[in-house]
Amino acid sequence: MTIGLIGYGRFGRLAARYLATHAPVVVYDPALASVPRHPRSVTFGSVQEAASKEVVVLAVPVSSFRSALRQIRQHVKPGALVIDTCAVKALPARWMKELLPASVSILATHPLFGPDSAARSLSGKTIVLCPVRISRTRLGRIGQGLRRKGLHAAVMSVEEHDRMAAETILLAQYVGRYVGQASVRRWPGVTRNYRNLLRLVDIAERDSFTLLADMVRYNPEGKKVLARLRKGGVRLHTRLAAKGHR
Repeated sequence: MTIGLIGYGRFGRLAARYLATHAPVVVYDPALASVPRHPRSVTFGSVQEAASKEVVVLAVPVSSFRSALRQIRQHVKPGALVIDTCAVKALPARWMKELLPASVSILATHPLFGPDSAARSLSGKTIVLCPVRISRTRLGRIGQGLRRKGLHAAVMSVEEHDRMAAETILLAQYVGRYVGQASVRRWPGVTRNYRNLLRLVDIAERDSFTLLADMVRYNPEGKKVLARLRKGGVRLHTRLAAKGHR
């Protein structure tokens, strides 16, 4: 088996590194000006070469996802498995069903880790699996393989995933960047809570801003969470401004 990988950004490079320990990987990324350093089992090819493999993994931002699907759909072979890694699930799942041939299996996934947290190991990390068009047998085999790698595979619907992601990942990204925008002076680690806050800021700002923007734009649950956060901020400021604090 050979794996095709569409996209070689920060997460794409991480995915290639781990996937290459399981099978040869063929990468396509039109944004690459030159071939970077890569694991021995990773090669670079055309969109046709990458998209015609038995398993095709899309590691592209959700804002570029439909364009990537249109590029690969004429090259994907019947019986192939297409997997996405977007941080939003309901819309990408719908686009895959609409744009990919009916003969293709589809699995929507969201690895809840990135280049920083999984730099050394996948052990103990979680990946969400949202079955879109895949047999239970094939899904079960994939789950078993992931668990052998030390991963926790959490199976849920795309709607449940988007609610979870909005209240966890999106919220943490937003708060980290919100605090970072305050441009307050960085003091030495005064307390554990303060150190944790700075760590949240650093992690959020190391990630692409596109990640946060796409989660807000393409996840309806994200808009609801941010609206609740804004209302909560107004209530907090109202309480602080009140003469009698309770």
